Amino acid sequence: MMWDYGYGMGWGWILILFGLLALAALVVLVVRSFTSGSSGPPGSPPSHGQPPRSDARAIAEERLARGEITPDEYREIRRALDETSSPPPPPAG
Repeated sequence: MMWDYGYGMGWGWILILFGLLALAALVVLVVRSFTSGSSGPPGSPPSHGQPPRSDARAIAEERLARGEITPDEYREIRRALDETSSPPPPPAG
């Protein structure tokens, strides 16, 4: 006598698929919860409450660190960046 599995056996693969999708969603949520604290691109150090630096300022700091520019040139660049990044004065009137 042969024992068959009945009518419900064909739906088992769908339950396994839903289980795998739920597990994948759980893994994604856990990973996002650990990486949500960083404000920069992936792999960048967290900012620790400091305002974000502009790309131009970061490039100038790298050039200073490599010795491509002098500290005086770096200060000039920072001063120029601060002038351009500050909001324009309100119109007189």
